[in-house]
Formats: sequence, structure tokens, C-alpha cells
Amino acid sequence: MTYPHRWQVLPICLCLLSCSHPERQLESHRRFISTVYNDTAWETFDRTTRAVTGLLVQSSNDSIRFRIRAANDDLVAGVDFTLHPATGRGQPSLTRRVGMPKGTLPLMGNSVAFLEQLLRRTKALGGDSVTIPILQVGADQSASTFTVVQRGPDSLLMLTPDGDPRNGIHLAVDSLGHILGVHIPLSGLQIRPLTE
Repeated sequence: MTYPHRWQVLPICLCLLSCSHPERQLESHRRFISTVYNDTAWETFDRTTRAVTGLLVQSSNDSIRFRIRAANDDLVAGVDFTLHPATGRGQPSLTRRVGMPKGTLPLMGNSVAFLEQLLRRTKALGGDSVTIPILQVGADQSASTFTVVQRGPDSLLMLTPDGDPRNGIHLAVDSLGHILGVHIPLSGLQIRPLTE
């Protein structure tokens, strides 16, 4: 009887490990609408055990398809996104694949999917006030931090480094950490879920 070489066994073992945890759907077709001044945007996203995928559509008809690649402990391995400018602009699409520095969470515009991922990480770390490094992703990238402060069982405040609550993101959440509403006093931004 002949035995396979140890390097032939390795791919089989790796397959068994990865196949033992198939991707599962956790949330489906979450929908939100955001308004600030005269601009409106719509967002739809799904969450699985491995990723959050979604679509943001602006009133200008610009749209962004995104995939947040999940990692352990509610961290993010990276973000893939494609910006589709409105047809009338005659501009090409822009596709990017962005890796995350260790411990850093991505944010993209006013996306609830990205905000909720940051809240999941905050919950995993624990505490009434948690500061997390963030990377704004999109056509341009910039690094910063957000401090998430628990204000009550259903209320959170995300503060930028200036610490001004008027410029902070005020969040209403449920017991699962789902966002029920977003408000930024300084800009007037409002985000709310869309229900069937």
C-alpha cells in the first residue's frame, strides 16, 4: 500500500477546514434612506458570516457597490468597491480593493453597513467609551479615529477627534446593535430605515 506525500495531504486538510464552515446568511435586504440638505441616498445591504455586501445610490444616480470582507473578532480584512458614475457624466467606473491596517475599521460616506460593522467591533471590545482607528474609503482615503460613547441602552454617540457632539454621529440602536436612526446636528444629516 502506498501513502500520499505529505504535501499532497495538505490541500485536502485545508479544504476540509474551510469547507467545515460554509458561508451563512445572517441578514438580508436591510434598507435605509439618508437625507442632508437637498441630497438623498438609498442603501441596501446583506450580511453573511464572511462579508457585508451592498449598494449605495445617490439622487444624482451615482452608485457604489461594496463588499466588506469580514475577519475574526468583528474586524475587517478589507473592502472592495466599484463606483459607477451617473451615465450622463460620461465617466468610467472606478474599482478599488482596499486592505485594512490591523485593528482599523472602514467607513464609507453615510453607509449604515459600515457604521454597524464599527459598532460590532465596539461591542466585541466592550466598555462605555471605545476609541477605534478608522479609514474613510472611497475615491479618496483618509485615516482618523472615532470614539464610541454609550449614552444609554439604545443610544450611542460617535465622536470625531475634535470631540464636538454637534459634529458627532448620534445613533439610535436596538438590542442587537442594529441602527434605527442616525443624526449629525451640524450637517443636518438624517438616516432612517425603510420598511416594506
